Amino acid sequence: MTRSIEALLSELNPQQSEAVRTVDGALLVLAGAGTGKTKVITTRIAWMLHSGIAPENIVAVSFTNKAAREMRERLSDYVGSELATHAELSTFHSFALKMLRENAKAFGLPRKFSVADEGQSKTILKETLKELNLQDLVSLPIAEAKMGHFKDQLYTPGDLGKRDTMFDAAIMRNLFDGYNRRLRLYGLVDFDDLVYLAVLGLRNNPDVLAKVTQRYRYLMVDEYQDTNNSQFEFIRLLAGDRGNVCVVGDDDQSIYSWRGAKGDVLFLFLETFKGAKRISLEQNYRCTQRILDAANAVIKENAKRLPKQLWSDKSNTFPIRVHAAENERDEATFVTDTILELCGAHPGLQRHDICILIRASEQAVILEQVFAERGIPYHVHGGTRFLDRHEVRLLFSYLRLANNPSDINALFSIINVPARGIGTSALEKIKEAYIAAGNKPVVEVVRGLAHEHRGFADFCTRWDSVGPRVAGATNLNEVSKALEYAIQEMGLKDEIYKHAKDMQDARGKMDMLERVLDVITALELKEFSLDAIADALHLNDVGPREKSKDSSGKVQIMTIHAAKGLEFFAVFVVGVEDGILPHERSIEDTGGVDEERRLFYVAITRAKQRLFLSHCGFRSRGRGPSRDRERTMSRFLSAIPENLLQSTEADEESVESRKMASAKRLFELFR
Repeated sequence: MTRSIEALLSELNPQQSEAVRTVDGALLVLAGAGTGKTKVITTRIAWMLHSGIAPENIVAVSFTNKAAREMRERLSDYVGSELATHAELSTFHSFALKMLRENAKAFGLPRKFSVADEGQSKTILKETLKELNLQDLVSLPIAEAKMGHFKDQLYTPGDLGKRDTMFDAAIMRNLFDGYNRRLRLYGLVDFDDLVYLAVLGLRNNPDVLAKVTQRYRYLMVDEYQDTNNSQFEFIRLLAGDRGNVCVVGDDDQSIYSWRGAKGDVLFLFLETFKGAKRISLEQNYRCTQRILDAANAVIKENAKRLPKQLWSDKSNTFPIRVHAAENERDEATFVTDTILELCGAHPGLQRHDICILIRASEQAVILEQVFAERGIPYHVHGGTRFLDRHEVRLLFSYLRLANNPSDINALFSIINVPARGIGTSALEKIKEAYIAAGNKPVVEVVRGLAHEHRGFADFCTRWDSVGPRVAGATNLNEVSKALEYAIQEMGLKDEIYKHAKDMQDARGKMDMLERVLDVITALELKEFSLDAIADALHLNDVGPREKSKDSSGKVQIMTIHAAKGLEFFAVFVVGVEDGILPHERSIEDTGGVDEERRLFYVAITRAKQRLFLSHCGFRSRGRGPSRDRERTMSRFLSAIPENLLQSTEADEESVESRKMASAKRLFELFR
C-alpha cells in the first residue's frame, strides 16, 4: 500500500470509520450530499485489502464513468495502481457487459456481438414496427419507452400475456419479440440488454451464478438511490447467500425516476436484506451551515424519506440571496452583475467555479445572450456527445465491422460514404441476401452481389485492404494506425473535405477523428481485444475530458440533473418559480412534486460558499399571443427560514422595470 491504513483511517470521522470497518453482511450507508461517500467507498476497499481480502473478490459499481474513474484513481493513490487494477471498479453496464462477454455461450449470445448505440436501436425498432405493420398504431417514442420498461421489469415474451402489464398484450408481445430477434440477427444487444440479459442469464444458469458469486464475494454500489428494478435484481443475485453487499446512497438525491430509478429502493434494500446495518453520514464537507440549514428545511417537507440532518463546521459568512426579477432578461442581468461583483470581491476566484443551474435547457438562451453582450465567457454543458458526432460514428463503424463481421448496421453506416449510389432498394437487397445466408459475414454477402452494383464492388475492394488490417491489430497503437489508414483508404477524409461548410469546419471534423485515435491509444484495458476497445469507446464517455478543456476559465451553465456530483464556489439557481421548479407537469402529482423538491435540494447543495436564487414576475414561455405569463415564486422557497435569506428585487427605475410596467398595463387591458 502506498499509504498506511492507519493514516487513511485517521482522516475519517466516526461514522465514516464505522462504515469502512463494517465489511461482512449487508450495509446501507446513508450518505448525504457532500459527506465524503467516495472517500468512504475507496477507504473501505483499502481496509478490505489490508484485512487480507483478495482484490479479485471485490467489485464496486457506480452509474457514471466519471464516478468509476474517480474511485479507481483514488484507490490507486491509496494502495497503488497494481492492486487497484485487480479490483473490479466500473459502471453497472460495463460490469454487466463483461459478464455477457465471459458467458456469451451459456447466455445464448453469439461469441462476437456488438452493443447497438441509440441510433441503431431506433433504426431496428423502426424496422420492426414496419415489418409488423404497427407503425400507425405505436409511435416510435412509445415503442422505445415500452422496450426499455419491459427490460427494466425483466419481462420475457411469455410475461407479456399478463393483462396488467400493458394496453394491448398481443401487440406488445409481438413487438418485443420481433425487436429482440432482429437485434440478435444483426449480432447486437442494446443498452438496456446489458443488465437485462445478465440477470436472465444468471437466473437461468445456476452454475454460472455459483461461479460468479464465488468470484465476487464483496459487492459495493455507489449512488444506490439511482438503481432501477433490473439493477436491483442484479445486485440481489450477485450478493448471493453471503449477502456481503454495501450500498451507498441518499434518497434525498433520487432525481431520475424518469429513467427508471425506483424512489423506494433504499427501503427495498432494508426489506430484502433483513438485519442490514444502517449508518448515516451527516457531516458535510462542502457547504456552509447556512446553506445546509436551507437544504434541510426544504427536504424535510418530503414525507417518505430516511431522516438525517446535515451539518458542517464551515462558518456562515454569506447569506443566501433571493432575487425577485421583473422578467427573464432582468434575471440574466442580475446574474451577470452579481458575477462581476463576485469576481471583484474574490480576486482569486476562477470563473469556472461559478455555475448557473437551470431546470430546462431553454432557460440558457437569454443567459447566453446577456453574457455575450457583457463579454462574460461561458460554457453551456450538453449538446452532442463525443461519440454521437457523425464522423466519429463512421470511424467507430470501421472498428465494429472489423470486429464483428455480422454487424450489418455498421456496414450500412459506411457502405455509402463516400457516395456510391447505393440507395434504399440496394440496401434492402443486401439485407434480404444476408438473412438468407444465415451467419455468413455481411461483407461476403455484399461481395456476392458485386456483379449487380458497381458501388458494392468498390466498397469491397477498399474494405479488403482495411478490414484485415484493423482486425489483425495486436495492440492499441496498431488499432489507431489501422483506423488512421481507414480514414484515408475508405474515402472518409475526402468526404469530409468535400461536404464541409468551410475549411475550418473540415479541419474541426478531422481534429475530432484524431482525438478518437488519441483516445484509443490511451485506453486502459486489462486485456487487449477489439471487443474491449469497442466496449470501452461505447460505454465510456470520453467527451467530458474534451469538454473540460473548453470550459476552463468560463462560467458554467448546466441543468440541475447534469450538476449531480459537482460542486462550485458560487451557484445561481434561476427560474425558482412554480411551473419551472417544480415543473408544471409535476404540480398535480404528489410524487412528482417530491422529486422536484429533491431536485431543488440537489441544486442548492452544489454551492460551497455563495448561493443565489432568483425568480421572475413575468416570463416568456412558448409561442403565440399567450406566451407571456405572470409567474409566482416557487413553493419550495417558503420552506427556507427567512433569517437565512437576503431578499432583493429589481430596481423600479431600471429600463427593464419600466418596460415591464408598460407590458403589465397592456396585459391588464386585454385580460
